[in-house]
Amino acid sequence: MGIYAVVRSAKQRLRELFSAIYAAVRSTKQRLRELFCTPPANSRSRSSEDAFEKLPVDIMHHIYSLLPLQDAARAACVSHGFLLFWRCYSNLTFNVSALGLAHKKSEDWEIFLIDRVDSILKNHSGNGVETLNLCLLSCKNIDPSYLDRWLQIAVRSGIKELKLEMSYFMNKKYSFPCSVLSDDAAASSIRSLHLSACVFRPTTTLGCLRRLNALSLFSVHITDEGLGHLLSKSFALQQLYIFRCNAIICLKIPSMLQQLKLLTIKLCEKLQVVEINAPRLSSFHFDGALVKISVVDPSPLRDVYFSSSRPSRMLSYARTRLPSITRNVRSLTLVSSHEDVNIPMLHSKFPRLKKLEIYIKRPQAVLSLISFLDASPALDSFILRVYANVLRPDSVVGGENAADDPRWKPQCRHDCLRQVTIMGFCSEKNLVQFVIYMVENTPRLESITLDTTLWSGRRCDINGKSRKMKRSCEMMTEGCIAEAHRAVKVAKRYIAGRVPSGVRFQVLEPCSQCNARTRSGWY
Repeated sequence: MGIYAVVRSAKQRLRELFSAIYAAVRSTKQRLRELFCTPPANSRSRSSEDAFEKLPVDIMHHIYSLLPLQDAARAACVSHGFLLFWRCYSNLTFNVSALGLAHKKSEDWEIFLIDRVDSILKNHSGNGVETLNLCLLSCKNIDPSYLDRWLQIAVRSGIKELKLEMSYFMNKKYSFPCSVLSDDAAASSIRSLHLSACVFRPTTTLGCLRRLNALSLFSVHITDEGLGHLLSKSFALQQLYIFRCNAIICLKIPSMLQQLKLLTIKLCEKLQVVEINAPRLSSFHFDGALVKISVVDPSPLRDVYFSSSRPSRMLSYARTRLPSITRNVRSLTLVSSHEDVNIPMLHSKFPRLKKLEIYIKRPQAVLSLISFLDASPALDSFILRVYANVLRPDSVVGGENAADDPRWKPQCRHDCLRQVTIMGFCSEKNLVQFVIYMVENTPRLESITLDTTLWSGRRCDINGKSRKMKRSCEMMTEGCIAEAHRAVKVAKRYIAGRVPSGVRFQVLEPCSQCNARTRSGWY
């Protein structure tokens, strides 16, 4: 039944590209159903295989390649024709789920996974492989000789995607053999390379990766020199993702990467310098300790993301350093975990910025964000995410702590801003003052939304229709829910009356499931 379903799902694809072959595939559907759903008597099996063998080989091979690994293996057990295809099966994705091991005890996964992968690849011809995905997160003690042999079998001319995910708990990291990619025939066909939790030492013997457009290095031990060799052979690269590669100190993106559009760098602990010479880079995402960053030609940059989980005054850094490399940026996201409340007002601008999104953990710092708004004359959308874990009693609006502060009256107008969203809105006085400021100094404002749930974004069931508990509901503690209700009252008392009649004003409260958990005492 599995084969019939795949043939049926492949019809639409084949209709456009192979209209003549489509009729043949449709006429053999019943044959394939009889072959795999009925116990095969010798004569019936023989006649079914005759019908199968009349189809063009490349079309049947394509249909077979769409099967999941387990279905492809089952088909090979009952059909000689499919057995031939199995020996050059193109999509080799090996993980616990694909190999049907999820029902076994997790402590047995390593033994069974190694045994099954080794058995499959020993019986594979090595030809025709387009995807090799080895997810070995459960294999802490695997012998490197297995991996060497598997890679030698599958990484040949024609391979398009190579993904190797190793366990982070191995006593000694596996050293990925550079020799696998030294063959130009194999290296030149790879389009996507993903390596995780291993050692990689590229040298000048590396083959030319002329079609590689996506490279991901996830917790890979690779040096500045090794990465330089790798990038020098990857001149068609479009996406580069580097995560926790702690041996890199100076990351240099060479000018020969003419097609590079996206660069993501995350949590590389020893990184000190980033030098970008790629002439067409449009998206730059950085997460980690603040380092020296230079961009030779920043004019193509359109999307920038900066995040720092350490005490680093990241917002102050962004305000003083980023304007020099973001003059054409349309979307800017800043994530700060520990921020100083004093962000300077400067003359430098983000002249073409349309969307600004800022994450902060201290609502007391919100007034300093006026510096970013003032520096963004073309800003259309502003999103602020606040995570106020604990509020001081003297900082909460109410009683003598009025929302208005005559000492704080910045003279700025934001003539292009139309949409404002604040997630994690609370009753903290500075935050309430900030919202009032936005309402009174944004003449073209169309909508303002105050979300009183957590800053991770609204995933609550607003209408109370879903019976499934959402993750944000589980994160809403009793204290969070109490503060959310207090924030709703503050918004209605101090903000709602100031919003012009033509502006759409929303205050989002905790959902019915959050309130039900409060009443039931379920925490």
